[in-house]
Amino acid sequence: MIQTKFLYLTPEQSKLLKEKAFELLESHGVKLDPHPQMFENLKSAGLKADENLNTVKFPKAILDELIDNAPKSFILGYQDTEKSLHLPRPDNTFYARTGTGAHGYIDPDTGNYRKVTLADLNQWANLINQLDEISFLPYLFATDAPAKTVDVHALAGLLKATPKHIWVQPYSSQSVEHLIALGAAAAGGRKALAANPVISMIACSLTPRCFKKMDIDIILAAARAGIPIHACSLPGAGGTAPATIPGTVLLAAAEILAIIAMAQAVNPGAPVVACPIIFSTDMRTGRSLQSSVEAIRGASMAAQFIKKEFGLPTHCYGSGTDSPTVDAQSFSERSMLTTWMAACGLDILGGVGQLEVATAVSPLQLIIDNEILAMTRRLMAPFQFDDDQLAWEALTTVSPGQDFLTIDHTLVHCRDGFSPFNFIRSARDDWESAGAKSLLDRVRDAYATMKDPEDRYTANADLVKELDALVDAADRAID
Repeated sequence: MIQTKFLYLTPEQSKLLKEKAFELLESHGVKLDPHPQMFENLKSAGLKADENLNTVKFPKAILDELIDNAPKSFILGYQDTEKSLHLPRPDNTFYARTGTGAHGYIDPDTGNYRKVTLADLNQWANLINQLDEISFLPYLFATDAPAKTVDVHALAGLLKATPKHIWVQPYSSQSVEHLIALGAAAAGGRKALAANPVISMIACSLTPRCFKKMDIDIILAAARAGIPIHACSLPGAGGTAPATIPGTVLLAAAEILAIIAMAQAVNPGAPVVACPIIFSTDMRTGRSLQSSVEAIRGASMAAQFIKKEFGLPTHCYGSGTDSPTVDAQSFSERSMLTTWMAACGLDILGGVGQLEVATAVSPLQLIIDNEILAMTRRLMAPFQFDDDQLAWEALTTVSPGQDFLTIDHTLVHCRDGFSPFNFIRSARDDWESAGAKSLLDRVRDAYATMKDPEDRYTANADLVKELDALVDAADRAID
């Protein structure tokens, strides 16, 4: 197991942060949109739910018990159950997922920016199927789908195009049950979906300390269905949250704990991933930033705190950039973000392939990120300390002043090192003779071979027919 000596919080600071989060929830609570069913569940769990004020307060003893009901390990399902993702990851590193909700697409052939289409979403899934470091994906915002059911169309499209786990972000209260029905169709029924949840759902707070009806509906429906919930707080330091990072982390922790408690009040044992997605506000422009130093500090502190105090899986941005294009800033920010968040112990690194604070994506950046993730995972891999790895025989048989190049031990281990896919290690003469191509040139070549593979994944005809019928039903049912 890899352990980092770098921790933001001392034991005393972590204890104080936990005490303050519990005090905030017990004394001040949160506000919910009117929701009779959720208020009934919360009252039954012993929480102080006031339907007249639409507020909920969380007595410490009850909150402790509810959080303790949340499982510390579970799976994110694949349509092929043998490939389902076990959280935490057994090798104590991380899973990675792509960016969610982006409406902008950097065309890999032209380099031009345009709006995402359903065809782009299908191609996005095709690429991800070929990139082993990317374990699951959400959908992008396809602008050519019907506005009222764009999330339903997008999920159905992905279920046809990839066997990997899909992270679902509903766009309306009305679509929640239709999205779950799609997941059940892919899993083989409602019971099969609970046993092998091929989809998971994000539920967000409306910072500070409010919850919209849509997100309450998500918590209620997903918890009942046994679908993992990504309990997400998205505070913007200096905007929707305090200007200080510890204050922002405190708020995010309280909101996430409130989501966990609500899910457990609905269904004790409902799987939840803690998702502190923390932004900072650029005080010069008012823009929210995901890759600023302040945002990275806040997100990694929050993830470390939640893992230490509650033992829950954590999920946050572990890739991405504030830059609008694939440039040196993008490479620098996402490399720092990926390495730092992995070293801080995050279970899921989100944002792969995304640009411009998660509002755009690039297939070329996606391919590069896959390589950055592979290198980061190798950095995080544990060492074995046995005679072979310590090279004891080699060290004691090679005479002083000799080399190790031709001995058997070197032959056995000569392929142990990481082999890059698109990054190069050539001498200048070799690089020039191969065309003096830049990294982006080489990635464009890689994309050309990946964009239309012979074995492109397509769901079986019966599932496609069932998904299409469910989408048609959603189009008719949703206002």
